[in-house]
Amino acid sequence: MNRKLTLICATTSFVMAALGTKISLAYWASAINGSNANNTGTVTSGTWDRYTTGTAISTCANLKTFLQTSTSATYHLTTNLSCPTTSLTNSSKTFSGTFYGNGYTISDISITNGRVGLFYSLSSSTIQNLILDNINVGTSSTFSRVNNYTGILAGRINGANTNIQKIRIYNSSAYSRNSYGVGAIAGYVTKSATINNVMLKDVTLDTTSSSSGGLVGRINGTSMNISDIYVEGMMKSTTGAGGLIGTVDNNSANVVVVNRAVVYGKTTLQATSYYAGGIVGNNQRSSTSHHLNDIFFTGALDATSNRAGTISSNISMNYSNAWAAQWSSSTIASYGNMTGLSAPTTNYKNSRTELTTAWWNASLPAISGSGRWVYDNSTYLFTLKPKV
Repeated sequence: MNRKLTLICATTSFVMAALGTKISLAYWASAINGSNANNTGTVTSGTWDRYTTGTAISTCANLKTFLQTSTSATYHLTTNLSCPTTSLTNSSKTFSGTFYGNGYTISDISITNGRVGLFYSLSSSTIQNLILDNINVGTSSTFSRVNNYTGILAGRINGANTNIQKIRIYNSSAYSRNSYGVGAIAGYVTKSATINNVMLKDVTLDTTSSSSGGLVGRINGTSMNISDIYVEGMMKSTTGAGGLIGTVDNNSANVVVVNRAVVYGKTTLQATSYYAGGIVGNNQRSSTSHHLNDIFFTGALDATSNRAGTISSNISMNYSNAWAAQWSSSTIASYGNMTGLSAPTTNYKNSRTELTTAWWNASLPAISGSGRWVYDNSTYLFTLKPKV
């Protein structure tokens, strides 16, 4: 097999934005060209805007003050921050402003005092262009688990029209012992939110109670619009373990719309009692307004009495173009025996090696044809680009 590594230069452009100075930085990655059908074309990592609007955060001390203040102001990161000695107090503060991560990384923060996440609450806020790495909320020890809603980014979303976009979370975890839920973006959501362009890799979201979701633990009384999501990790609870959402409560206002999602239950997606789903673990709300479109699941699903499905469990949800693929020798058989909502058996792939770029182009073109996604030769999956 012959391959050629091509290096492509980066360019930088500066644009004035209505809200302040915005710097658009374009990053081009290497292109790998060769005879392997899975290694053709040029891979680009995309563009993340950088804003200089509002208050600058340039130190861990700045970050600590910001996270422990109730504010509706605008902030922006100016550099990567590794904060292993930063201790956040367990105080209930609400962020209702705008936070531009500017493509920088916040890393190495451990919270073991009961605080529910980096942010306590989000209300009508915007957070974008942010990378989190090695952020750990609680531990697996019984008394170090958070006894409340729990999230890596935030404990809860309780103000309408919160907007979360262009977020990457790596090597992070959240542990709870409360039924409000645990998720990477938020544990508990009670007001409308949009979550767009989010990638999770090697995350653990674990509760000894109910409702563990890749993005959100529990939704109660609101609508969520979710698009372009890649989740890789472990979600575990007693009931309601889902790749994107743990539990959708039986509330007439609950509406979930998902477009373009790939979920890889890398370790396991487990409800130790019942109701596990590749996208939604426990849907309690019957609604014709729920729509799950262009979705893919692979990995291990585990629930008592097979009350699980590659899409969702409990009450069915509307979906279109749903697929699932065997990841190990046992998963495809268990998919077929599950009592939850699963992709049609005609949309099962018996081996992940069948997931070539040609297959993705034919089966899930809304994902493979989007400029936000890129093919990973090691997993045979499309993942979101690091920055786009």
